[in-house]
Amino acid sequence: MKTIFILFGLLNLFCGNKFDEPQNETNSDKIVKDTCDGPDAYIGCNFINAPSDPGNEMRIAKESEPGQKIRIEGRIFKSDSITPYPGILIYAYHTDAGGLYSKSGNETGSQKWHGRLHGWCMTDKEGKYYINTIRPGKYPGGNFAAHIHWALKEPNGRMQYLNDFVFSDDKDVNEDYLSNLHYKGDSGVITLTDSDSGYKNGVRVTVLD
Repeated sequence: MKTIFILFGLLNLFCGNKFDEPQNETNSDKIVKDTCDGPDAYIGCNFINAPSDPGNEMRIAKESEPGQKIRIEGRIFKSDSITPYPGILIYAYHTDAGGLYSKSGNETGSQKWHGRLHGWCMTDKEGKYYINTIRPGKYPGGNFAAHIHWALKEPNGRMQYLNDFVFSDDKDVNEDYLSNLHYKGDSGVITLTDSDSGYKNGVRVTVLD
């Protein structure tokens, strides 16, 4: 059984990041042809189940979810590094504290593979967004950095994956990891700090090209 979990984790590692998929994609016809029912589904499948008005705050994990609670404050700018980028739909998902993409059983589409710990939000007029969740666990038996996957859908329809959220105190966020990032933009490395709320807080700033 442990071997099955390890293999499943590795499947999500490589398929979840879509390393072989173009960074940018605007062909909306693909989403019609894709069943969105597999690990290699078209990037647009991530957004099908998004709420119509998600707001700028994403809550992935319930208060009762085991694990260290974290809150990420992010901001996205346009390519000039000055102009905030509002209206970007963000999708994120990650493992539970045990490193598994655990499921509730009622997931549909891409979430059948991504599990129950997922959510959506949209950048506000200042390009800000917030993610409230738990710190994900590493894949069982693996030595890959714990991470949060995310995908963006811009107002113009362009969709892309960016480097995962990872954590600066993770021993596997090392020179080898940083030298093998697959996407442009920031590295995604978050430093978590304590807060009075019981959450650990992190900040990420992203500039889109």
